[in-house]
Amino acid sequence: MVTEFIDILETAAVTLSGFLAKKYVFLEPDMETKKQRIFYMISFFLITGVFFVFGKDAAIIVTGVLIGLNICLGRKKHRLRGLFLMIPLMGIINGLLMPIMLVPPYLLSLSVQGTLIYQVMVYGILSVLLIFFYVKGRKWRIWFHENMRHRSLRISEKYLLWMVGILMMFFSNSGIMRIVAERGNLQAADGSYGREMMSFLSISSMAAFIMTITIIVLIMQGNKRSFYHEQVSNMQSGMISFMAEVVENRDDNTGGHIRRTAKYVEGIAKELKRQGTYSDVLTDKYMRDMVVAAPLHDIGKIHIPDTVLNKPGRLTEEEFEIMKTHTTAGQGLLTHAKADLGESEYLNIAVEMAAYHHEWWNGKGYPYGISGEEIPLCARIMAVADVFDALTSKRCYKDAMPIEKAYAIIREESGTHFEPAVVEAFFVVAKMEGLL
Repeated sequence: MVTEFIDILETAAVTLSGFLAKKYVFLEPDMETKKQRIFYMISFFLITGVFFVFGKDAAIIVTGVLIGLNICLGRKKHRLRGLFLMIPLMGIINGLLMPIMLVPPYLLSLSVQGTLIYQVMVYGILSVLLIFFYVKGRKWRIWFHENMRHRSLRISEKYLLWMVGILMMFFSNSGIMRIVAERGNLQAADGSYGREMMSFLSISSMAAFIMTITIIVLIMQGNKRSFYHEQVSNMQSGMISFMAEVVENRDDNTGGHIRRTAKYVEGIAKELKRQGTYSDVLTDKYMRDMVVAAPLHDIGKIHIPDTVLNKPGRLTEEEFEIMKTHTTAGQGLLTHAKADLGESEYLNIAVEMAAYHHEWWNGKGYPYGISGEEIPLCARIMAVADVFDALTSKRCYKDAMPIEKAYAIIREESGTHFEPAVVEAFFVVAKMEGLL
């Protein structure tokens, strides 16, 4: 009766630990809340049924399959890879539980009864910890969900978990694990494998156990670092937007120009990537940095006199030459910031946007008169976003242009002012946003 009770506890521990490790160690997302709860309920009844019909081993196998299925359903892409994650995951769970349950009784030469008592005590402690986590850990779980939803394991972390998972599968199925079947019959284990071999397996499994705990702790620390890095990045983005808005507030013409252009830039970049255009440049990091840098494209206007910046009429030729210097002024400001703050990818992009967003595809723009792909991609994207917003916004020297006329101008200047591929991506985004 006691052994059956321990089997139930072991199955429950493996199941709960597996689903928890899936989320908090492997950082795999859950399904939508209601669907996830239904999945848990179905899993509970299925594992329970398999346990009572086919036994503990079959129930644990079903648990692994269900965890793999849950990973597949929770992902938005690469779903089939989720099935393979259950291999190291179940190895880690078994490798963590089995050494705790079996090695100490062996090394302490506990009797059958002593081993059973020890195992019940350990499962009792694990149950209390899980209940405590459920009752008291709600705030932490909410924090984790909010701040880790964009975090994923690094390649090195994935390789480490796979290596440890396979290693732990070996130790959790090696000779020392036969104590589970023997229920504390240490003489039989020694007789089958030899006292020296059993001692070696015991020590090796505990070493693997400690290594696994160390790696999991390192991953959790990585999560913490990722959280603080995101906090700092958000603060930097906020400061950048604030600086850009301070500059923008000198210009009575523009209103929410920097926020709108950043949104257009993000949409165009995502569409280009979806189409497979410039996929070698448009990495996820490049696009994030580009959106952060976009508000700084007009920062050079801080050097433009108010009489020119806010002139209610058309600029003279001389005044327009002064206005054009905001590109090189912005380039100089941001280059100086790079020298003070150190090399940064988003500052590199900000420099390119500030310097080149008025260059034309055919080479007739300013300040340098470069053309085609000589113009950095981020600046070519910003050019379309900047002009479209300027056309459709009210300025002190003009009214907002009807959106249909603005679209016609963007189309007309494709291949001259703007890169055709960027224009096409812009119109796809505009159509998806319901503007066309």
